[in-house]
Amino acid sequence: MTNRELRNALLERLASYLAPYGFVLNKALAEFTKRSAEGWEKFQLIYLVRSNGWEINPAMLIRINTVEDIYHKASYFETKCHKTTPTVGIPLEDFINDGKGYRFDLNSEADIERCYQNIMMLFKKVVVPFFSQYNDIEQLDKEVNIENRESIFSWAIYKGSLGIILAKLVDNPKYNQLEEKHRIYYQQFADGFYLDEYEGVAKVLRIMNL
Repeated sequence: MTNRELRNALLERLASYLAPYGFVLNKALAEFTKRSAEGWEKFQLIYLVRSNGWEINPAMLIRINTVEDIYHKASYFETKCHKTTPTVGIPLEDFINDGKGYRFDLNSEADIERCYQNIMMLFKKVVVPFFSQYNDIEQLDKEVNIENRESIFSWAIYKGSLGIILAKLVDNPKYNQLEEKHRIYYQQFADGFYLDEYEGVAKVLRIMNL
């Protein structure tokens, strides 16, 4: 089998397993999406080209439309991208973070079953609970705006804007402190390039008077 055939064979095998969970395969993007009126959940298989075939890096992404709609009132993203951005995302290996690594080699037809079984097991054990826990604005606010450690969702560009949106939506009593904390961060990050975007988000939140 060619590398493309190996890739698609694994995706199609997983599609049958994930369908009862409500996830639909987008073969071109190698991702499985479960949509709702509130947004979507995505289980993504990032296929990395290696000398012998593929290395697969699974990732989990969540979009909450309410959050993204606020963010894109001031974001630097082109309008055509506004409906595609995730609210949070993390590679599965970074979420588990036990040092073992959770990538899978797909080099031959014989690897398909092993990859399928391992990914299926991790989906049940890790991915389903992840979506259940974090597809929730209150839980995201607790994790993104956590104080005693770095958040597991530590996207350098987005974390401050996301943080104040979540804090405002849940009426976090530390909103003012968080807004100033993230402002200082953006003043220093990337020579202040993203500060105007952040200030735009903060202004939107003030105007909305949530």
